[in-house]
Amino acid sequence: MKKRLHSVIGALLSLSVASQAFALGTASYSSELISARSLGQGGVGVAGVDLDGSSSYLNPAAMTSQPGTQITIGGTYVNASPSFTNAGNSPANPGQGNGSVTGARATSVVVPDFGVTTQFMDGKLSAGLAVVAPFGLETHFDGDSPMRYAATDTRLHVIDITPSVAYKINDMFSVGVGADYYDTTEGQLDHKLNLSAFGAGTPDGNTDLTATGGGWGYHLGTTIKPNEKNEIGVVYHSNVKMNLTGNLLVTGIAGAPGAVIFGNGGANTFSAGVSAPVYIPQNVQLGWAFMPNEQWRFELDAAWYDWYAARQLGIVFNGLNATAASNLPTFENPTVFNPRKSINLAFGANYKANDQLQLRGGAYYEAASLPESQFDPAFVDLPRYGLTAGTSYAFTKALGVDFAYNAVFFHSRSINIQQIPGTAANAQPGFSGSFSSFANIVSANLNYKFDTHF
Repeated sequence: MKKRLHSVIGALLSLSVASQAFALGTASYSSELISARSLGQGGVGVAGVDLDGSSSYLNPAAMTSQPGTQITIGGTYVNASPSFTNAGNSPANPGQGNGSVTGARATSVVVPDFGVTTQFMDGKLSAGLAVVAPFGLETHFDGDSPMRYAATDTRLHVIDITPSVAYKINDMFSVGVGADYYDTTEGQLDHKLNLSAFGAGTPDGNTDLTATGGGWGYHLGTTIKPNEKNEIGVVYHSNVKMNLTGNLLVTGIAGAPGAVIFGNGGANTFSAGVSAPVYIPQNVQLGWAFMPNEQWRFELDAAWYDWYAARQLGIVFNGLNATAASNLPTFENPTVFNPRKSINLAFGANYKANDQLQLRGGAYYEAASLPESQFDPAFVDLPRYGLTAGTSYAFTKALGVDFAYNAVFFHSRSINIQQIPGTAANAQPGFSGSFSSFANIVSANLNYKFDTHF
């Protein structure tokens, strides 16, 4: 009877490894780190006015309004500090006092970007290439935090390599199309494994899942210029399925946990090959720019994200022994999510002081997508508000720089999850409390323009 009980417990613990291997992307998954020029104006740029080489991603149709050849190269520094205030009844840490704060280790990353555009046929035809990071995340929680059975260290570093072409139909209309290759250069999800069912005082195990891979998509864009003071842009980005492959490594399971769950003869470790999909949601973006005079420009953007398209995910395990195969699924184990489709808003203003100096400012709002029951601390899925400021300075007609700063204010969310989704009662204890966060983002780009075109 005891052996059978341990087998059942082992299966439940093992399933928790699978169910959390890749969680759904959320607002925190969407980073939109494109370039300093866009960021300084609240992330706008869909209308296609005064863009740099990143227009290949923002709106490929805008390349027809960028004379000659333009190159931009730079990077963005992100520093984020999420925290969790315990409600006093977090199942993973029942002894913690009400109101105790668990601060995540600060995340500091640098994300590079690059873009180039050039024109052909006297500006009727344009082409470009951008390398940007519109999606990605990184979070770190301590190994003794209430969230440890859901996430400790999480990384999803994604770049979009996007070649594009555009055609100018007439002075009012331009159209563009681009390919998107999303490459996950680093995917990681670590968390603790609760082994208390094997005896009081049994220390937690450790799971480490790493994977890389990519997938193809496309985007379409158009710009409409009814008169000199107004310009409208529309962009559609397709859904993309990235097929990731990698390895699951479980440690700290010597003795009964390893033998019962993984059939490893009681060894301290277990490993298996894994594959899993990660989705980039399809989205539609609309932008309107208003230019009352030569000095001022205002733009309002709205975007609809179809996170619901990624509602079902699965993990495939490879090369399992008989015992592990009976506990870990040998076929896809679908995990059904119920994400919300979301609408994001952004506003930006640009002031041209003279031929050398421009000043910018903006604000944006991005909604959360996951309901409370499926909140995952790996992504810290919180609604966020951003305030931005930026500037451009032209040293010559050909050479200039852009700088931007973004303060990101996250709206706190109270979450009460008694157990990690997909596991039996208390097999993997959950957490209860309030999540909050703040982030500083600094971006810089060097721009070079020359009249050469083909």
